[in-house]
Amino acid sequence: MAVGTGDHCDYSVLVATDLCKRIHAVLAPLPEYRRPGDVPFSNGLYFFYQQGETSPHAPEGRIVRVGNHPRSQDRLKGRLSNHYSGRKNGSVFRKYLGGALLRRENPNHPCLLPAPGQGHWEKQDASTCQQCRPVEQQVSALLKSDFRFRCIQVVDIEMRNVLERELVATLSLCTVCGPSAHWLGLHAYSSKVQSSGLWNHAFTFDESCLIDDKGMTCLAVLVNSTHRSV
Repeated sequence: MAVGTGDHCDYSVLVATDLCKRIHAVLAPLPEYRRPGDVPFSNGLYFFYQQGETSPHAPEGRIVRVGNHPRSQDRLKGRLSNHYSGRKNGSVFRKYLGGALLRRENPNHPCLLPAPGQGHWEKQDASTCQQCRPVEQQVSALLKSDFRFRCIQVVDIEMRNVLERELVATLSLCTVCGPSAHWLGLHAYSSKVQSSGLWNHAFTFDESCLIDDKGMTCLAVLVNSTHRSV
């Protein structure tokens, strides 16, 4: 018997919630880093954790962002450096963080107007001004003080891209690992960031991208291989 759309959605959420718990458990043995230069390999996926963000699936810290360097090789550390010390136009993550900091301070901050995502801080390639330029330093300081990350080595670019989509989609659909009441991302302009508890927009809530058993096996193999080599 075919299931209806609502039934399918409920089933996907149940599956995603179970998979989310497994994903957090699989990644838990990996070392944590606080500086991009500490990562001992050049290709892979990264998983950010944020101070104060925990869940029943991850009492020591839930994943708050999945990241990749999807179009080029040997750019893992460079991509992480873009987040930690780059500029907002080179890192969507930095744009989200800075926009959330500004909006938490003042929802009508002039650097966020005329609309969410359209002010010059949050708009791609727009320049910062004298008022919001200091936010770059605030974002860098926040990342260094409140965030840590884990990485898995994934050399094959197609495999990285598929896993990124599947992991973001699956984690976002979990009903257990939502954001805390004080999470900074609740001030982000993206409703998907706000509701998913992830500093990701692309691939969130996409039921067609749920990771399957083959993907979970692949993830476990990659984690074990990475763990042995670091």
